[in-house]
Amino acid sequence: MQNNNHTQSTEEILNRIKKSGITSSKDLSGTHRRPLVQKESFVKQVSWWVISVSVFLGITFFIFFVNSALDFNWVQSKHGFFYTTLTTNPDHVTDALGSFIELLAANLGIMITVVAIVLQLAAQRYGTRLIDLFLDDKINRTYFVFMVSNLLFSIILIFSIKTDFYPFYAIEFLLIFTLIEISLLAPYFLYVFQFLTPTNLLSAIQATSKDSIKKATLRNNYPQMQVLQKEVANSVDQVTDTALSANSQMDRNLGLMAIGQIREMVLDYMELKKKLPKIWFSAQQDFFVGISSEFYQEICNQRLWFEAKTFMDMELIYRTCIRDMPDAISAIALNTRIIGEAAIKYRDDFLLDMVVKFYNTFIRVSLNDLNQRAIFNLYYQYRLLAESIFDYDVELSKKIIFYFKDYGEIALKQKNLPFVMYNAAFDMGTMVAKAHDKKLSNMKEILLTLMELEDKVDKQKDVFALMGIRKSQLILAAYLLSQGDPSLLPIIVEDLKHDTFSFLIQLRDSLLAVKDKKYWEITDRGYNFEYIDEEQKEYLNQFYEEYIISQKEEFK
Repeated sequence: MQNNNHTQSTEEILNRIKKSGITSSKDLSGTHRRPLVQKESFVKQVSWWVISVSVFLGITFFIFFVNSALDFNWVQSKHGFFYTTLTTNPDHVTDALGSFIELLAANLGIMITVVAIVLQLAAQRYGTRLIDLFLDDKINRTYFVFMVSNLLFSIILIFSIKTDFYPFYAIEFLLIFTLIEISLLAPYFLYVFQFLTPTNLLSAIQATSKDSIKKATLRNNYPQMQVLQKEVANSVDQVTDTALSANSQMDRNLGLMAIGQIREMVLDYMELKKKLPKIWFSAQQDFFVGISSEFYQEICNQRLWFEAKTFMDMELIYRTCIRDMPDAISAIALNTRIIGEAAIKYRDDFLLDMVVKFYNTFIRVSLNDLNQRAIFNLYYQYRLLAESIFDYDVELSKKIIFYFKDYGEIALKQKNLPFVMYNAAFDMGTMVAKAHDKKLSNMKEILLTLMELEDKVDKQKDVFALMGIRKSQLILAAYLLSQGDPSLLPIIVEDLKHDTFSFLIQLRDSLLAVKDKKYWEITDRGYNFEYIDEEQKEYLNQFYEEYIISQKEEFK
């Protein structure tokens, strides 16, 4: 990977507070969050079906009565219009009822055949659990029962007709029910196709999961707790299967929607978590494949079985998509941060710790795959989470900065991925600037972690990584000087003394030469790591004059 590739604006280092993106991320994870799909109200759903039936029946009866009126005027009848047009001869009904039953049976057969084919094709795309979801849908069940009941009613009715008994009202009811059944056929097929669209399908899964969680909060449902747990776990599996299926078929949009839906399910859960009883958090170990009994017991004790399951599923998606669907990797990185910020909002320390561990896991998976782009995206979201943690848990934020350093070293020494170290250096510099802005008590320790990056660098082989480390430190020095706080600068200067004066001058000239804020290629972050504005360039020159050039003889 070339120098400056996948880069980000250093202006973010210099103006961290004023131009932080954390507010918007809080909107995503917090108060102003919106569901991915707005579920229609029951009244609106019912009105749609009523209107559909009314339109079809209205058109049908309008055509019937218009033509009947024309015929009535041409044909002599002893009776009135309505009696003539709305009654029939019992013998004729008996003869026609057999054909009527064949019509209903054919209608039912066509409906089942079409739905089965469509459902099978959709299951190949969304996962086999779609079938269970479809069969559990109340509208699907209701319409199927209505069709079967109407057919059975017609079969029984034909045997009730006698020479001395004509079931007038039963036949009229059969006629009305059949008209309604056939009128519903078109809107029902439309409903089926809408049901199988990704947005509606995923929304239905989310609604099912949330309803089960709400039921679990009610005391009278405590005996059904295991059933409710299984429903929620199955919902997560359904969305995960959809994401995996999308990756296998290279369906980018579906995969991103599924990953986003997992995030929404977790956020829904967190809103209700405090209302759940203690027995809820003792989940079935069958929900987890391949984990140790110790780990299972730990997540139950920490009330994290649901979150652990969702993150394990996201890890599975991550491993599957890491090569073929980079957008999915970016989405997982983003959504992990959103969940982490929600954990801060709800003060769930165990969940926040799990989020950090899974970020580390994602980085490890990416390192094993030698995927620098994935780490590039992970570092960015991970860094934003760390900055959110500064105000919540100083020690945890310090650990995250150490993890950046550790994985950068692993990437450099074990995987020969110098850009990861380069990336880590600039993101760590950004975090140090943020820590200074927050006036953290362990600011010096955090800064020393950044200074330690150079310790594992071979100055002969790892020139690219070393240049990234030093440039990050120099930009940070200029920032501290611009903030009127030179107290930490001696620490940076002391570390810079490990390099030659000419090398440091070369680094300064390289930073001053960067004119474009954005890199000349499209990158995920969009900005050049090494860019600093003209004001900061002045502070960089001032730093060199006061701390480097004035002490020229102390450098190698």
